[in-house]
Amino acid sequence: MKHLVSLISALWVIANLCLWTLCLIPIALLRVLIPTRQVRERCLGLVEIIYRLAVSADSFWMQHIIGIKLQVNGNIGNHPAPIVICNHQSWFDIPVLQEVITGAGPIIKFLVKRELIWVPVIGWICLILDFPRLNRGVGRNARQSDYSLIASASGRLGFEHGALLLFPEGTRFSEDKKIRQGSPYEYLLQPRSGGLKIIKKSAPPTTPIIDLTIIYENGESNFWQCLHGATSTITISVDKFVLGNIDDPHSWLVSRWGIKDRLMETAIGRSSGNA
Repeated sequence: MKHLVSLISALWVIANLCLWTLCLIPIALLRVLIPTRQVRERCLGLVEIIYRLAVSADSFWMQHIIGIKLQVNGNIGNHPAPIVICNHQSWFDIPVLQEVITGAGPIIKFLVKRELIWVPVIGWICLILDFPRLNRGVGRNARQSDYSLIASASGRLGFEHGALLLFPEGTRFSEDKKIRQGSPYEYLLQPRSGGLKIIKKSAPPTTPIIDLTIIYENGESNFWQCLHGATSTITISVDKFVLGNIDDPHSWLVSRWGIKDRLMETAIGRSSGNA
């Protein structure tokens, strides 16, 4: 029965994506055919409305149908263009972040792998919404290209709405990855500071940083299990900073990851003890 619920939830998510993608395609074509500033601004407004409707549909299913409770500790605020930094536990992080950030603030702009554009529906959405597409390749040229894209995206924070999301770990957490990295953390991989360093050079110093820590009850973050509500409570801890107040991005991230790890250890240990 649980697998059936997960299947139905997955179909809901896919259908929701397909529906709103069909709405986005003519808007994207209009923006290409009539590349004026007025048309671009109107198209961006329509895209934002569609994005919010898609997030609302997924959030309704997540919270009211499969019964997941989102417990947000802290105030997100309403800045139109913050930087969002978060630990990465599961693919389920995405709908959680969209509800927490976009539900009360701007839409989220993801830094995505370039290969993702070839994935049906999801790739089209990344193209239409103009998400920065990283090469994530090996070598100086590939890294330089990625840094340029990050710099361009963060530089637009001063005059475009939209939260720029950064996963400093670069990939989802797993025990195998933790062991291969030799990560000093119990529940996290080591953070990479390259992206934040580029953002610091490119974005306005007054840009707020929303640092989120996602904690799945009992540490159960498996995407398929979350789709049938196996994790009944997901806690999101919110801390806010100002980009210009961060002197050394690497040291700051290491410090924040130590705090996150201790916070997760306490919360997961408490929920496991109550199970």
